[in-house]
Amino acid sequence: MNSFKLFLIILICGSSAIGLIFIKHESRELFIELEAHKKHRDQLNNEWNELKSEENRLGNPARIEQQAIEALDMKKPAVDEMRIYKK
Repeated sequence: MNSFKLFLIILICGSSAIGLIFIKHESRELFIELEAHKKHRDQLNNEWNELKSEENRLGNPARIEQQAIEALDMKKPAVDEMRIYKK
């Protein structure tokens, strides 16, 4: 009977050790995956900030007017060339 109890204790301890190793391994894999997701999130945040900055730069009315003058050779009409129509 004592040898059976000893065998059972060894079996339980061995199973616990194997389970612990499996859990540790799984934990490390999940941590690595988490760090990869954090890195990807940071890259996306950087890209988003760059896009917002570019949008602000491109949407600036002064820049739009400058591009219209330089690239399209447009100009503001003189006051006497303007017509205002009301309903």
